[in-house]
Amino acid sequence: MLSALMIRFSIFICACTMLFSSVTYAQEHCQLNERATTTSVSLSKEVVSNIKLKNGINHLELSCNLNQGGVFSFTRPALTDFSWQQNSVYKTPLKTNQMAILMDPGVFTAQLTVTTSAAYTPRFKWSDTQPFVEKIQRYNLIFGIFYGLCATLIFYALIIGHGIKDPLFKLYGIYIFCIASFIFFQEGQPYLFTQQYYSVYVSHLYTLSIGLTIVSATWFMSALLELPRYFPKLSNTLKVTALCVLTLCLQKIALDLPLITNITSAVTGYLSLFIVMTIFILSAIQTKYGVNEANLVFIALASVFISMTFRVLLTDYSPFIQRYGFVIAFTIESLLLAIAVGRRIQRLSYAKKQAERHANFDHLCHIYNRRGWSLKANDLLAEHKQRGGVLCFLYIDLDRFKAINDTYGHDVGDKVLCKVAESLGQHMRSEDAVGRLGGDEFVAMALFNSNEKINQRVNTLEQQLNQLTIEHQGHTISIYASVGQTSYTQPPDNLDTVLKAGDEAMYKQKLQRKAKQAEKMVGTAI
Repeated sequence: MLSALMIRFSIFICACTMLFSSVTYAQEHCQLNERATTTSVSLSKEVVSNIKLKNGINHLELSCNLNQGGVFSFTRPALTDFSWQQNSVYKTPLKTNQMAILMDPGVFTAQLTVTTSAAYTPRFKWSDTQPFVEKIQRYNLIFGIFYGLCATLIFYALIIGHGIKDPLFKLYGIYIFCIASFIFFQEGQPYLFTQQYYSVYVSHLYTLSIGLTIVSATWFMSALLELPRYFPKLSNTLKVTALCVLTLCLQKIALDLPLITNITSAVTGYLSLFIVMTIFILSAIQTKYGVNEANLVFIALASVFISMTFRVLLTDYSPFIQRYGFVIAFTIESLLLAIAVGRRIQRLSYAKKQAERHANFDHLCHIYNRRGWSLKANDLLAEHKQRGGVLCFLYIDLDRFKAINDTYGHDVGDKVLCKVAESLGQHMRSEDAVGRLGGDEFVAMALFNSNEKINQRVNTLEQQLNQLTIEHQGHTISIYASVGQTSYTQPPDNLDTVLKAGDEAMYKQKLQRKAKQAEKMVGTAI
């Protein structure tokens, strides 16, 4: 008896549960009917419908039974106009990137009129209000970060490009701007700030952004892969094709006729796919031949090529890829191209430093030449003017250097110059300016705190220079040098003044050395 009662009680509980579940389901349910084809689709909460709308005006009817209301939403890519009529009242959409309408709780039926510029899958869905708001906030945050990244890359490229004077960086900045604009319009971001009746203008700007993105991408990729250098005819063909895409986009905006729009959209899609595929193949070829950054371009274009294949050829395969494939692909591409541009900056900076080194250094003696020494010396003059101290300048000229050249040859003369430069480098500090003006004339400039340090260093340097020797075929060749010194406690007028004073001091020193040698020779003869 007890067992029978327990069985009956269990059956009653199950029946109540099933009844409660069915009531709940009935209360939280929507039905979407397409009146032209009598197609009816049941919409469950948070489940996307794959109904495909035709090009033109589509009349739909939405019947819902909701406990707490919700939000009915769908995507905007081909949407040109929309109206929601409920109980003879038109509802205003929410200001979101998607088309979204706030639904009232209870039982209602709404008449929807959706006008499109092309056939597309709007991904109809309804959600609870709070989760929808949270999702939109996350969505806007993510895309805000994306646009911030694009803005950073644009300013980065333009500033660096202005400094380096490389047009590639300007092309990169323009390309990133076009990509960001394209995604901005595709994702319906303008509707966060504008009303629905501006949808025609937003649609036209979206079409224009497609053409500009293709043109800027073609020019930038051609420059980055050096296509005009390696494939000039093909590079020109790609650029002409890109201009054709832009022309078709402008034609689509100007005429705005359904038949022309469909044809133009198809031709634009295939031409764009042709451009991406061709550059993709060329990047693979350039990667094989070791062209700089071609491997990164190849990987970046692979993601774009895949997304475009789904967008142009596999239009019914995945609505998610249709909508977000470009966003993901362009994000990957932007980051990889940023790395490519960064590598190019490093390479150009290194080349610039090498060029400056070649322009400022004496290749024989491995010290500053006249140009490089002048730059370094002017820096020391500015430092002396700013913080004071004692500025010391040495003008060094080798004695009897012409005789060494004439007797032993220019190779031996070069060794003498290198020996003197090496000695100067050892006795001067790294922050001092040491250079060779030309021939057998050397200069050095240093900034000290007091005259005592100057006198000690100059005397030591002059002694060392006049004790230098080199060996050549069993002969010991002595090196002699006259050192002219000038010191400044007050900043001199300019570098020419310093050079002139140092030259005069050097010749005075040379004459004194010759006079001493003459006296010594006379004394020896007596």
